[in-house]
Amino acid sequence: MPAADVRRLTRRAGFVFAGRVVRTGATTVELVEPSKETAVVRVDRVLRAPEDLGARRGSQVTVRLQKAARKGQRAVFFTVGWISGEGLAVQELGREPAGQVDAIEKQMGDAVRKEELADIRKRVKEAHAVVVGKVADTGAEGREQPPASEHDPLWRTAVVEVERREKGDVREGQRLKVAYASSRDVMWFRAPKPDRGDRAVFLLHRRKLEERDVEMLAIVDPLDMQPVERLDEIRSVM
Repeated sequence: MPAADVRRLTRRAGFVFAGRVVRTGATTVELVEPSKETAVVRVDRVLRAPEDLGARRGSQVTVRLQKAARKGQRAVFFTVGWISGEGLAVQELGREPAGQVDAIEKQMGDAVRKEELADIRKRVKEAHAVVVGKVADTGAEGREQPPASEHDPLWRTAVVEVERREKGDVREGQRLKVAYASSRDVMWFRAPKPDRGDRAVFLLHRRKLEERDVEMLAIVDPLDMQPVERLDEIRSVM
């Protein structure tokens, strides 16, 4: 499969799996009417899936097919979510022969890394400072206040001791107060949540904390706190 096609499908597909068609014109989901466009597929290997999807090896999913499939056919299915509940139904975006599953998984990994590096380049360019540091402490930012809304970020502060400066007007040994969102709300659950003792590469951005009426360095994007092992990759996009 051409790498460009894999990149395109990887960007769009939330659930990618290798599987075998066990029934055609069938469904496992009550809300989905069986038709010539639906098939029940047994999952043999998950290549990409959201953590909360619940699909695993051996499970059966209903696939709304992009093109016809036959019973017993094995393939790699690129899909997006459709209906979930007592069962799972997905819509097919693309399909490749199952014999290429290892190569496709590698191409997907390469595509994800390439896209992520492009996103990291953007975050680095916008950052006020980029440092390697260790979290010395965490605590509340200012006086504790009740949440302003269900989407309140619940700002807390991490004290980051700078070990190495990569960008910005900071120095080694300096202790920086860095705001982070401690909320597990859907808007913030992926935001970095540092703990005391964490050592990482921090992409620090100045941000006005509207809920606290103060401007601080902050880490809010999932990419803003990276493992130290990725420092060379980050340097390559600076």
